[in-house]
Amino acid sequence: MTRFWPDGEPIAVAGDAENPRALTWQGRTHPVQGIANRWRVDEGWWHQRTWRDYFKLYTRTGLLVVIYHDLLTGRWYLQRLYD
Repeated sequence: MTRFWPDGEPIAVAGDAENPRALTWQGRTHPVQGIANRWRVDEGWWHQRTWRDYFKLYTRTGLLVVIYHDLLTGRWYLQRLYD
């Protein structure tokens, strides 16, 4: 089963926009072990722009997640958690 948040769940990310090193979600820090995939979405510039960098990554604590960095606001979000 997968948990999915369409608008994302706010998280804190240590590292930089290119290489997240750890994410903090619900008060617990999860160091990043590896990045499986990365992609950019830039659409809707003619209406309501969505500009994000996505990362599918796994953590040393055993999570497999999709997070994104909203490039318009600078905020980070957890969007998907794989069970």
